[in-house]
Amino acid sequence: MIKNGAIFIIISGTLWGTTGIYSHLYSAYGIPPVTMSILRVFCAMLVITPFMIKKGRKSFVLSKRGFIIACVQGVITQAVFNVAYFTAIGKLGMASSVVLIYTSPIIVAIMSYFFFKETPTMKKVFAMCVTITGVTFTATGGVFELSKLSLSGILMGLISGLCFASLAITSRLGGQSEDPVAMTYYTMVFGFIALVGYGTIVGIGEFHADEKLAIISIINGATSVALPYFLYSFSIPKLKHVSYAPILSSVENIAATLFGTFIFGEALGSWRVIGIMLVLSSIAMINMQERTKT
Repeated sequence: MIKNGAIFIIISGTLWGTTGIYSHLYSAYGIPPVTMSILRVFCAMLVITPFMIKKGRKSFVLSKRGFIIACVQGVITQAVFNVAYFTAIGKLGMASSVVLIYTSPIIVAIMSYFFFKETPTMKKVFAMCVTITGVTFTATGGVFELSKLSLSGILMGLISGLCFASLAITSRLGGQSEDPVAMTYYTMVFGFIALVGYGTIVGIGEFHADEKLAIISIINGATSVALPYFLYSFSIPKLKHVSYAPILSSVENIAATLFGTFIFGEALGSWRVIGIMLVLSSIAMINMQERTKT
């Protein structure tokens, strides 16, 4: 399983779990969500650029197909995802939005059937159900505030889940013939352009910038955007089944929960512990499933 790239997707999920830490730091500066997204993607692009330059001019070259995939990936998994996700958070709250994002295992399973002819098995479907249940418990702590549900918020949450699911599909399509570093770089470029375009329409707000914010943004761009996206794109082609990817990356919710507990003193609670155990069980389940085939 490790040889097939699963460990790097788990690392990606763990790194994505740090996003909440940076969101707290940005909030202290009064930075609105759209601006947070622009800063994250822009700094990720800056972090990758020196590696591209060091590799030489050829590293900036992609095939026409690669550019198209990177453009789709940037617009959908960066711009549309961020807009839909933060809109969902505003209407539903963080917990419900996270749950809706992790409908992605089901979406990926459906898409991978049509794109890659992956046949859904009972074990795979069961692992997805366990993952979604675990994410639900981890995100909500067993508290379901139905009074806060909004139809438009649910729609935005499902769109963000679809966008996240598309990352696995586009990563497999692009990873079959393209340099993952270049794909990650151009994904950030196209995502940044789309986010700036959206930001000019809705406004990016005013905030005070200083050296500390610049350092935070660079670290954020490197650890919660550039590196996890690169590892994810690099690893997807190595998986036997693309539909395993969102199950493996669901460790993001465990990481986010534990970071919230140990850094910000957020309550853990028995339901979240159960959720963590379920997510880990689903990862172990597909791990055993993979080993029986190798």
